[in-house]
Amino acid sequence: MRITQYKALGFSCYGTLMDREGGVLEGLRPLLAHTQPKWLMAAYVRTLGELRTQAPSSGQKALHAQTYLRLAQDLQQPEDWDAGLAFGNNAGRWPIFEDAPGALMYLSKFYRLVLLPPADMDDATVLTERLPVTFDAIVDHRAEDPHSALDKALKTLDLDRSDLLPVRSPATDDPWQGVVDFPVCTLRRRHGLPWQKAAQAIDVKRCEYASLADLVHAHQIALRA
Repeated sequence: MRITQYKALGFSCYGTLMDREGGVLEGLRPLLAHTQPKWLMAAYVRTLGELRTQAPSSGQKALHAQTYLRLAQDLQQPEDWDAGLAFGNNAGRWPIFEDAPGALMYLSKFYRLVLLPPADMDDATVLTERLPVTFDAIVDHRAEDPHSALDKALKTLDLDRSDLLPVRSPATDDPWQGVVDFPVCTLRRRHGLPWQKAAQAIDVKRCEYASLADLVHAHQIALRA
């Protein structure tokens, strides 16, 4: 199915619209002097997931404050409660990718826009209020059955699952993980890879791009094909 034949795009937040990695590493800057960014980011994702499993009702700020303190312990650094609270208070308010606003405005002319917030996001407006578009549907990311929540959101738009192309990041905790299998479009930001000119990319047989701007470019090429 060609990229132009879908009726909706479903976005996760981190790594697609919001620069979680940049925001997290900036917030963990005091700990970066004692390890490498790649290790710290992986440890952050792992620790946050463990804490969320242990306390599923905890809010995003509390989970991130605890994550900071746990990471400090792992690195044998003093537990700085002020730094932990600051990290928690900034959670979810990380930078928007530069290409996201313009890309969403363009894509909204051709697709219904669906948002699947991550499990640790208390309020999706932390993201949506900073974007120039209104999402047509926001999936209940805290539902016990995410598949049913997705179906319900699509039903409000009179759409089937086959009408939706999920746009996700390669992160192991991306909320699309486990909810959908194929087709799916992956944004591999920070890899410096050019967008795929091959026919299989435009046909979504292998939908991988280095940015939303590249996805927009591929859509424009598909329109002229």
